[in-house]
Amino acid sequence: MKTKNILWLCLGLFLLAVPAVQTSAFDDEVEIELFEVSGFLPGDNPLGNPEQEGSNPPRPVDFRATIAGRTLAITSGVHSAQVIVRDGSGSTVLNTQFVGGTVEQLSNSGAYSLEIHSGSLTLVGAFEAQ
Repeated sequence: MKTKNILWLCLGLFLLAVPAVQTSAFDDEVEIELFEVSGFLPGDNPLGNPEQEGSNPPRPVDFRATIAGRTLAITSGVHSAQVIVRDGSGSTVLNTQFVGGTVEQLSNSGAYSLEIHSGSLTLVGAFEAQ
């Protein structure tokens, strides 16, 4: 009887600890600040031209990038996009296309830069992976 009570007590404590462990994995999530690159040519409309880009051109606020440890997450609403990630030496460590979002695991910690391309929009950012 005593062993059964100890078993139930341990199981109860374990179940109480599981949610705390699950939420702590996201406590260190850091938002990556994204900047729009505007290298338009003379004659281009710096504010964009919906007639040339389709009915729903992407906007910088449609994109969000975060890093948690070495897990990179990027969301793009409903837009298709390409992400390129380079390490501190400038070597490409990730080059992938996605629609809506992607979650990628970086192999090493360190300083990285990223580029997000969607239509005529290019966003850049820099971050540290732990």
